[in-house]
Amino acid sequence: MKRYTLYIMTGLLALTSCEDVFDTESTSVVMDNGQRIEHPADSLYSAMGILSQMQRLGERYVLLGELRGDLMEATPEADKDLQDVANFSVGTDNPYADRRDYYSVINNCNFALERIDTSLVDYQTKVMLPEYVAIRALRDWTFWQMALTFGKVRYIRQPLLSLESTLAAYPEKNIDEMAQILIDDLTPYLGTRALDYGSVDGIPTSSLFVPLQLFLADLHLYLNHYAEAAQLYYDYIYPRHLTVTEGYSNDWNNNTRTEASMNHWGCYTGEMLFQMAYSSDAREYHPSLIRLAYNAEPSIVPAPSFVEDMSKRTYFFTPMNGQTVGAYFQNDLRGQAVNRSGRNLPAAYGTLSLNGQDLLLIHKYNYAQTTNSSGYDPENEANPVLNFTRQIPLVRTPHVYLRLAEALNRLGKPSMAFAVLKHGLTDETLTDSLKVPTHELASGEPFLNFSWAHRNGDYRNVGTARRGLGRGVSYDKEVFVIGEQPTLDDSVRVVEEMILEEMAAETAFEGNRFFDLLRISRHRNEWPAFAAERVSRRFSNAEAARTRLLDESLWWLP
Repeated sequence: MKRYTLYIMTGLLALTSCEDVFDTESTSVVMDNGQRIEHPADSLYSAMGILSQMQRLGERYVLLGELRGDLMEATPEADKDLQDVANFSVGTDNPYADRRDYYSVINNCNFALERIDTSLVDYQTKVMLPEYVAIRALRDWTFWQMALTFGKVRYIRQPLLSLESTLAAYPEKNIDEMAQILIDDLTPYLGTRALDYGSVDGIPTSSLFVPLQLFLADLHLYLNHYAEAAQLYYDYIYPRHLTVTEGYSNDWNNNTRTEASMNHWGCYTGEMLFQMAYSSDAREYHPSLIRLAYNAEPSIVPAPSFVEDMSKRTYFFTPMNGQTVGAYFQNDLRGQAVNRSGRNLPAAYGTLSLNGQDLLLIHKYNYAQTTNSSGYDPENEANPVLNFTRQIPLVRTPHVYLRLAEALNRLGKPSMAFAVLKHGLTDETLTDSLKVPTHELASGEPFLNFSWAHRNGDYRNVGTARRGLGRGVSYDKEVFVIGEQPTLDDSVRVVEEMILEEMAAETAFEGNRFFDLLRISRHRNEWPAFAAERVSRRFSNAEAARTRLLDESLWWLP
């Protein structure tokens, strides 16, 4: 794993008084003298210190989530450690297999949890409970990242003074056991007030803490507890009137494809519900995703099989305020748009001409960068100034809706699940029996109620596919459809494939793909065969790769 040096010239702005909470050298993780934490002001420094430690996990979250998937691959220019991750050949000496940063976060969470005094009461309100729950969720989220990385975790709930020497004394839990343990640990705290300390260094602190309902929903979805997952996703959506908005769409402006509106890039940071944030000071630690991806010699690139799949998707053109599909084109514009003259308009990825070469590069990370014109990166010819990452989105609005669709589909409601993609969950959609048959709604669960959401009005909701397949996708009656299927199970499997395609288009390269493939494989009782078939497509000898990846142990780091 490379460590990079960024060169900074004169003219840097001085840090504000709050920015040091994003300094990864911060020592304010827990109270150094061992005293009880009895005031929210003290817990702020404790929580921010833990968040600073978690920053080291951000780049790994993205790379380990994508390089074990089917959307990204490592190039020959990547270092051997990164290539080994992409090739499922990680050894024990690979720094990506180092557990210390994870356990350091966990241990400091345990120290803080031991010292927070949850017995303090103001009238009937437990004053310190929100801080306690937030730190507990950060710890459990870190446990879950370890489970998704290594397949097993030593589960520790007590602070340890000598971490490495005592780890072996604690029980090792596999990923299924960890999912249930974390559900049992956090469910009693549902409904606890979420933390919000305002803005720090230009970042809203409310987005830095684990959204408890969404985390629990993901755990239930992994365990195939579909009703529980759907209810938790809905319980997050409804009070916030969270919607998939039309504004983050890439569209051709005319039926000659001479000009496009490229707005989807804004959703990468504009829809963040949970993120890792980094200092505005370029001298502090930042992930190297921009250097790895947007470079004359990139280390990570879009998998050609993914780019090909995106290019074959049908785009449905409808003039503004039109009611029918006026033209059909090829290509999902959430990848890239190529106009009739051959000009490339990048979205998640796109072509850069550099030194006489046309390079297909990942652009998505550039949308969360900060530019410092007084600095430069000597190892990146693609960027003449210094660009560095300030934010890594971990959960965005489309994650919530697409995973809700995943749960609804497995509950035997494929038309409602498909409506998340094509029409949007709105009052208009759910009262149209041609779009969602009434029998799918007859069970009457609370998570089926979207009477508050509309196609037009204050709470607009559109289908996720609208963001890259054109304004006319909802008017299409022949192409983007479930079609006649022999059985309900067949319909469920067809829609599941469409959901997985939408997850790729909407959330490519963000660190989710391995988890997406793992869940879908488990829903089908085809782990790791289903994931192996998908991931093998990015290898030159796909059949040999598929056969090799049937060995489940290869999917986990040692």
